[in-house]
Amino acid sequence: MELRVGNLKAVEGEKVQGYFEVLHTDLKVPCTLINGKKPGKTVVITGGTHGGEYPGVEAAIRIAGELQPEMVSGKVIVMHPYNLPAFEARLQYLTPQDGKNLNREFPGIATGTFTQRMAYSVTQELHSQADFYMDLHGGDIHEALVPFVIYPTIGSEEVTRISKEAASCMGINYVCKSTSTNGTFGSAALRGVPGFLSEIGGSGLWTEQEVQDYMYGIKNVLKYLHVLEGEAEINNSISYIEQMNGIYAESNGCWYPSVTPGGTVKKDEKVGEIKDYFGKVINEYYSPVNGTVLFVVSSLAITKDDPIVAIGEC
Repeated sequence: MELRVGNLKAVEGEKVQGYFEVLHTDLKVPCTLINGKKPGKTVVITGGTHGGEYPGVEAAIRIAGELQPEMVSGKVIVMHPYNLPAFEARLQYLTPQDGKNLNREFPGIATGTFTQRMAYSVTQELHSQADFYMDLHGGDIHEALVPFVIYPTIGSEEVTRISKEAASCMGINYVCKSTSTNGTFGSAALRGVPGFLSEIGGSGLWTEQEVQDYMYGIKNVLKYLHVLEGEAEINNSISYIEQMNGIYAESNGCWYPSVTPGGTVKKDEKVGEIKDYFGKVINEYYSPVNGTVLFVVSSLAITKDDPIVAIGEC
């Protein structure tokens, strides 16, 4: 059976690499189609939804290069990186054409802004034919984090179950619930497609170990889905996070965290402060719960309404 994504197509037993033309834009992004020799699920993998999250981009490029039709039962579609304009501009979060965060614009709008059209294209071309969806992220240029995976709980019980089980195969110790509806994986879940968003690395850097961790997780999930041969390994050290509590900046200024990713905090423990440009403290921040620090903004500069810390509550 033919695999088609926009202007690209691969017949059964074929691998095709080229540039996918994003709907209603002049943007072309690198894309790989692997149409396996045996039947199975269709899995979509996107790296670079945020342009500055490099371990996921590199892992997407490598998995696209490594997978071959004879290895695959089913079909695999990889975008690497999807938000190419942000990647080339070395931007955190935002698409340069309109300043919007792609991961906040799903399911997208066909006649909307540039980023909204990008989201619409993923929804129409990828989510519409996916049986499972992986979105590979990492701490952005200004974020430090401990690796974690977020899975949706807004779909059916079956979508939630598969998403959680697959997220637990990534080899990552923190697995978090989410009720987000406008992100990549939440929007997919509302359309009946299980999946997750994973986070490895950060601060505008990437290491070989982080990429290898990603490659292990991706392959293990593909085994869980029976797209690759072999038994998926189960991580017995997972902490399941019931709720992620984000803390947001109340003003512009300089950010001074007092916690680090992976550390534990108690309710009402101080997590950081913002000072003005004369060094005067203007805001102090405290943890709303007992939990684990999942990410912390690592840049000195901070802008009002930016997330600064996320605390995972078990």
